[in-house]
Order: sequence, then structure tokens, then C-alpha cells
Amino acid sequence: FHRAAWTNARHGAATMDTLVSLGTLAAFGWSVWALFFGDAGMTGMRHGFEFTVARSDGASNIYLEAAAGVTAFILAGRYFEARSKRTAGAALKALLELGAKDVTVLRDGRETRVPVGQLAVGDRFVVRPGEKVATDGTVIEGNSAVDASMLTGESVPVEVAPGDSVTGATVNAGGRLVVEATRIGADTQLARMATLVEDAQNGKAAAQRLADRISAVFVPIVITLALATLGYWLGTGEGWSAAFTAAVAVLIIACPCALGLATPTALLVGTGRGA
Repeated sequence: FHRAAWTNARHGAATMDTLVSLGTLAAFGWSVWALFFGDAGMTGMRHGFEFTVARSDGASNIYLEAAAGVTAFILAGRYFEARSKRTAGAALKALLELGAKDVTVLRDGRETRVPVGQLAVGDRFVVRPGEKVATDGTVIEGNSAVDASMLTGESVPVEVAPGDSVTGATVNAGGRLVVEATRIGADTQLARMATLVEDAQNGKAAAQRLADRISAVFVPIVITLALATLGYWLGTGEGWSAAFTAAVAVLIIACPCALGLATPTALLVGTGRGA
């Protein structure tokens, strides 16, 4: 996420990654300085645990646990988001694979088995009992019942006759049908369903766009507040140690990491369930 934050900064886009990177790098840098140049690395140094709120010497404190904890939290969120993407992608792939792979086409009165990709609008094809309808079309010959549960969820097969429309990937549960193809490829209902799911996964929800707009304003404000805090503490004569400690605290505490993680993860899980 440090690389992502640097890339966004170069393009003038402030995101939550910017705050996370600034906060964790500042905490880590301060801790290294305190260990090697301050009092935190002195032999016999102990940090007592107490519930009182009091100012202490910043040069004797380290914040490696803050840098490691925030980093681990963000990476865990990214892992779960990536896992949600894989799950949703598998559902989308399964949706696309519901269609038939080949089809029996009527050409010059003869039945010819061809890959479904060679089917053209206006071609007439045969759907035998138990076979999937190759593509969207209109019944020309035959009467049967079509299992459309994958599309509509209804458990009872739907009766079809000449003139009725059938949808690709539904299953012929009865007699022999001759169907004339009306839509193929990306125009079929199944393909459009898959496109809707894919667009929902790749696009941004309204809540996510709102979070991005908030980040664009929120991040510069937080950085400005951190710099102002640094300047205030220096101006009061507290020294660099206390001033830098306060500025780092502003950067770390002001990072609402969940805002950037919850929305895309929930969106991916929801569209995966939908697929």
C-alpha cells in the first residue's frame, strides 16, 4: 500500500493509503530514531503500564507496535478483499459456463453438430429432450416444457409451443424443439446477466464513490492538521520530540481504514452471492 499511496500522490489523488503510509512510516521512523539516538534503546530501559494520562519524554518511547498493527490490519483487509474477488470471479465464471457448448443446426434439411460460436441469427437448431437451449430464440416446431429455474427460480417447467420465446442455457425437459436463433453471443440474456454482474464488481457503488470524494478532502485536511500540530508544539517551546510525537498521533489516529476496506469488500461479496 506504500507503493499505491506513492502512485496516487504523484497523480494528485489523495486516498486512505496516503494517510496509512504517512502514519506508519512516521511511527516507524520515529521508533528507529528513539532506539538508536534517543533513550528507548538504553540498557535496562523499561516501559511501565499505567492508566494515568501524562506527558512523557518522546525520545524514550517507541511506536513499532502501532506501525506493525496498522500495517497488519490493512494487509488483512486486502487479503479478505482479494479472496472475495476470487470467490466472486469463480461465481461469474460458473454463470458464463451455464450455456451450451455445441448445437445441432438444421442446414439444407440435415442436422449438423457445430460449436455454439458458429451459430448465427436466423439459424434453426434442434433441442432434444434433456439438452440445453443453445441461445435465445423462438420456437418454430414442437411442444415441450422448458426448465427455466436457472433464470427465474421457478421450480415447475414452463410449457412452450410454436411462437413462444426461449432463453439460452435453459433446459428442454420434454419433447423435441426446433428453435430459430434471435440473439447470439453478447446479446443473449445470459451474457447480459454476466455483464451486469461484472460491471457491478468492476464499478464503484455510490457509497464507495462517496468515500473517495471524502478521502480527497479529508486526507489533505488531516495532513494540514498534523503540520499545524507540529508547528504549534514547536511554537510553545516543547521541542522536536514532543512536537513530532503529537503530529504522528494525529496522522495515525485520523486514518479510518475501515472506510476504504468495508465498501469494496461488501460490494464484491454481494455481487458474488448474486452471481
